[in-house]
Amino acid sequence: MRFWLLAIFTFFIPVGFAGDFTDNEHIPDWAQYPISVLEQEEVISGNDDGSFAPERAMNRAEFCKVIVNATGVDKYLPLTSHFPDIERDDWFFDFVETAKYYGWIDGYPDGTFRPGNKINRAEAAKILANAFDLPIPDRKAGQEWSVPYFEALSQSDLLAYGSSLDDKDAGKNPHRAEISEQIFRLMKHTGRLSPFALANYKDNYTPPSAAITGDNAQQDSLSNNATSNDITLFEYTEKDTGTVKIEAAAGDLHITKNPSLPSNLQVSRGRKGVKAHSVTLSTKNGSVKIGALKFRRTGTGISDDFIRAWLEIDGDAISPKIILSGDIINIPFHNLISFGSSPKTIDLKVDAGFTTTGSRKSRFVLFLPEWIDANTKNKIGFFPLGGTDISIK
Repeated sequence: MRFWLLAIFTFFIPVGFAGDFTDNEHIPDWAQYPISVLEQEEVISGNDDGSFAPERAMNRAEFCKVIVNATGVDKYLPLTSHFPDIERDDWFFDFVETAKYYGWIDGYPDGTFRPGNKINRAEAAKILANAFDLPIPDRKAGQEWSVPYFEALSQSDLLAYGSSLDDKDAGKNPHRAEISEQIFRLMKHTGRLSPFALANYKDNYTPPSAAITGDNAQQDSLSNNATSNDITLFEYTEKDTGTVKIEAAAGDLHITKNPSLPSNLQVSRGRKGVKAHSVTLSTKNGSVKIGALKFRRTGTGISDDFIRAWLEIDGDAISPKIILSGDIINIPFHNLISFGSSPKTIDLKVDAGFTTTGSRKSRFVLFLPEWIDANTKNKIGFFPLGGTDISIK
């Protein structure tokens, strides 16, 4: 249950204001007020770097978090996970389990949830219609499975901004601005907005139907394909590489592949903690601070062959576990780590997925010196630096 008094600042939100984000100029006008309200009511939040990332697609784990927050239901926290690719220490565990408990989500036929996969409009329509208790018509013979959920949203003018039943683009991966605006309308429609959020509603927000059909029709300033191919972390842990300030006094960073790393490795489905890469770092002429490493999955496999990745030193995790949803992954350290003349070895660990890849192989590669987020320009090694070829049986 929310304490509505905390949202009193909503009275002072000016027209078009969407929070103190570093990328406010990229948030379309039609999403400004909805985002500001959802931020005030703790439904959605910005990123650690101060941005909102309105153009970024939302993955299935993030979407579960936003829906649980928007509906205000009590969280469900079981002792074990219902999905083999989700662990209790994953930040999204309780949000996914809550959505599962209330019957809003299902897994894939192989039993996995694939939290890092980007949500599409069809999946979102089903979850939204169920989570907000909309009347869902029966599915007619020959209809796609998602049609009744789109119809349920359409009956109350709750489809995604700018879409219609005839132009719903079911396979599109909606960006964060679109999802925020749609959830804002769903919360208003079902009486879940606070009185303070409603106070400025008419002065700050134009419904999509009026905006699109009016003389001064607002246009979506974001491209339908304006999503990043890079894997990002989830909304409250996101951190881009290149954030460590270059310092003239920093030493020269030397990086080599650990010679004990095997060239090939075959693992079983669902195998956890597979060593995919191992690099040794040392410095000359002074110490170097490092904040993140970036890798790309290459080879004949696919990103779904793996679930999560993280970094370790001497068996201790130095980064969060990052859910894979593409071939490029930025992995930030929990804290900046200083490297000196004594070598330190960093291991890249991954959890294998539950699909059988047969002869497909994947290799995680550190392609460029720029993919090491360090406070020195002098990064010395033989690039690209590839890890083990992994196949899953």
